[in-house]
Amino acid sequence: SSGINAEYGGKRFRPMDNLSGGEKTVAALALLFAIHSYQPSPFFVLDEIDAALDNTNINRVARYIRRQTDQDTQCIIISLKEEFYTKADSLIGIYPEEDQCIVSKTLSLDLTKYVPVGEGEGEEGDMDMDAVAAY
Repeated sequence: SSGINAEYGGKRFRPMDNLSGGEKTVAALALLFAIHSYQPSPFFVLDEIDAALDNTNINRVARYIRRQTDQDTQCIIISLKEEFYTKADSLIGIYPEEDQCIVSKTLSLDLTKYVPVGEGEGEEGDMDMDAVAAY
């Protein structure tokens, strides 16, 4: 047991061991961002922080990170979930060269060239991934 308790979404304080994976993730990110607000870092690398999150919490985290990166922080976020990467300014893909599992190639897309989904159709800042796929 970690000895750390957390209160999530108006629920009572509970030991971290009793929280769901998504609740633990949100609690850990809240601690990380609280430390960041006290002692800012100019750069973050976050690896699959959305793995245990539902779409509602992915949107909340993505909006918070978007606000932070609009100010003075840069982020590299590794994610496999469309709900998260549709809110990115750019995407970088790494894939094996055809018939060469030893050699990797990269592909980058600047999503700022694409217009976000129209007002009312999606969350603010969501990209139309069909338009990006046509790229």
